[in-house]
Amino acid sequence: MFFKMKHTIALLFAFFLTRLPDAAACVGCRQPGSGGPDEPQTVTAGIALSWGVVGMLAVVGLIISGLTYYIANTCRNLDRANKVP
Repeated sequence: MFFKMKHTIALLFAFFLTRLPDAAACVGCRQPGSGGPDEPQTVTAGIALSWGVVGMLAVVGLIISGLTYYIANTCRNLDRANKVP
């Protein structure tokens, strides 16, 4: 179980690293141009900014899930140590 989790985290980390160049949109690319809705740079910048928001939310979710796991594990250990007859 633990071995598979390490691989899953490593694969997710590698996936997000491969998407990093798309997320590093320049300031000029973030500004809407005069090409209309089919302008490729604006679409690419929108996708990059969306990936940035997803990445930040993933970090927050990871922190919250880690704290939740820690609290649940601590409560479980305390219940085992202090069994009520």
